[in-house]
Amino acid sequence: MTDVPQAKAAATSSDIPSVLRLPIQYWKQSVAVIAVIVVVAGGYALFNLYQKSQDEKAEQALSKLVATTKGADLVTALTQMAASAPAGVRAAVNLELAKAAQDAGDFTKAASAWEAVAKEAPASMRVIARLGQAAVLSKAGQNDQAVAVLESLLTDAPKAFVMTVDRQLAVTAEAAGQWQKALDAYGRMKADGSLQNPGYIDARIAALRAKADAAATPKTNG
Repeated sequence: MTDVPQAKAAATSSDIPSVLRLPIQYWKQSVAVIAVIVVVAGGYALFNLYQKSQDEKAEQALSKLVATTKGADLVTALTQMAASAPAGVRAAVNLELAKAAQDAGDFTKAASAWEAVAKEAPASMRVIARLGQAAVLSKAGQNDQAVAVLESLLTDAPKAFVMTVDRQLAVTAEAAGQWQKALDAYGRMKADGSLQNPGYIDARIAALRAKADAAATPKTNG
């Protein structure tokens, strides 16, 4: 099977590895068994050729669809395509679906598409997909769910992405009214020592501490 295509449609390029092919490791030295192996090897070759052809057809169909369809119609068509697309192009279809759904204001659909990408992606692309999912969940007003996505992402995000995840987590947790989680995220960012705007982070931390203290102080009638 092919790698996730360098998409002919815009913004669909992704770093998804190909499915591993099973090698024939050994065989008995007999004419009958060798003949079987030749047939099986030929079958694998034909299957791979067929799969490549199917992927190319799906790529062409995706490119044409994105070029000729817009709005809610594009979201509907991409949803249908994602359900039946070959594995080699499914991530590209879902990436287009995420973009189309967001452009159409269907943030719930966009979040589902980003989640579908994340399930099949390697670590670096999974981080991007989860960040996209959290962003559209937040746009949909589902900040608590977005915080949960970002927190789970922190457990296995490559080091190069941790600061980005924490930055989005801090903002999203604050929007959700989860002051301590926002404080923790800002604190990790500050501890990293590579911030270009430490003054801004200090100001956010001070503001959040004030909000956390106010929330923790019992209100009295008076």
